[in-house]
Amino acid sequence: MLHGLKRFFRNTRGNVVMIIGLALPVVFLAIGGAVDFSRVFQLKKELQDAADVASVSSVAVNSYAYKANAKGNSSFKTGEDQALAIFNSNVKKHGDLNSLKVKAQIKKQKTNLVSEVSVTASYRPYLLGLMGMNKVPITVNSTSSSTFPPFIDFYLLLDNSPSMGLGATYADIDKLVKATPTSIYGTEGNCAFACHETGARAGKDYYTLAKKIGFTMRIDVVRKATQNLMTMAGNTQTLSNQYRMAIYHFGLSAESIDAKNPQPYLVSGLTTDLTASASNAAKIDLMTIPQQNYNSDRQTNFKSMMLGMNKVIPSSGDGSSSAKPQQVLFFVSDGATDSYDCSRSDGGTCRRLGGMDTTQCKAMKARGVKIAVLYTTYLHLDGKYDNQWYKDNMAKFVVPKSELAANMQECASEGLFFEVSPSEGISEAMNALFTKVISSVRISS
Repeated sequence: MLHGLKRFFRNTRGNVVMIIGLALPVVFLAIGGAVDFSRVFQLKKELQDAADVASVSSVAVNSYAYKANAKGNSSFKTGEDQALAIFNSNVKKHGDLNSLKVKAQIKKQKTNLVSEVSVTASYRPYLLGLMGMNKVPITVNSTSSSTFPPFIDFYLLLDNSPSMGLGATYADIDKLVKATPTSIYGTEGNCAFACHETGARAGKDYYTLAKKIGFTMRIDVVRKATQNLMTMAGNTQTLSNQYRMAIYHFGLSAESIDAKNPQPYLVSGLTTDLTASASNAAKIDLMTIPQQNYNSDRQTNFKSMMLGMNKVIPSSGDGSSSAKPQQVLFFVSDGATDSYDCSRSDGGTCRRLGGMDTTQCKAMKARGVKIAVLYTTYLHLDGKYDNQWYKDNMAKFVVPKSELAANMQECASEGLFFEVSPSEGISEAMNALFTKVISSVRISS
């Protein structure tokens, strides 16, 4: 060891000393760089975390920007100020962090609210500063977005025509058939329909009898399901006044509607008060008729009803705000047309029987209106019930392949057709279809 040192000091060429002299700055630079850049990484992470919190929070539900958009406002200045305040509250002051600048921009992109937070700053290095490096720039960016729960206007069209006086289930049909083994009150026996007559047999009709024996009609189930739907809609809302509801049906009485072109009857106007809508829905009942065969029983005119709804429902918005709601027709029926229509008549009275006309459905969908259809299966009345009118007039539209179901499905928007037998739970089906509507609006946006 001693011998080696002596040789080192006797070396006059100085090569080793020169190499060490050249290497020392590199070593110090490496050490200084590691220390300073480790500090830069720490500061950048702190700024990035603060920017992320600011961008996410500034478009979250209940943020100023989110609430502003829900009210239809296009200015998000307050929301941007909120983003800056959130950022500043999450960043500490550091003596080695200079020229800190932060910008926040919130903008709307279709049904999304987008927040962009950008940050610039400079780090004053220590060891690297001794070697002439005065600052190290730092830049971070954070972008977050939130999707608005859709604002939707629902227009419910409920079939309350005489055919909805059919028993809700086969058990109910059995109950009325057994109660009418022979002709009662001058009408046929073995009846499956609770016709609500207001003429000479008022109070002595099958509707009154059905109520006495606890017979549940399809319209009874639909009425209750509609009330339940209002409750579900109210509980589902994530924004104030997110949903508006209007309720229509086919008319109070056969003699009060246009015999050839009946129009939808307004039960409850478009409103955000879903409690009031539920209360109005409680008044829905079977359409009355003066007597059997009134106007050849042509009280189920889907063609004119859909034409009327097409005039009532405005073109659809994207659902991004209360000013641009998505428009949805929620249609509940057994799909059995019985109407005045000389373009397709059965017999010489311009009476149309069979599946619905879907022309107006296509016209509404072309304007962006979604149509959700709940088809309450038209129960087959052949066999043990031996209903002659059914066999002569409706059986061919029900079996072997149902034209009623096919046309109802054609009317519906893609993915928004639901068939359910009343015994399977109409209320549950309506709620399930409502959920599908909400999902389809969100996805398509």
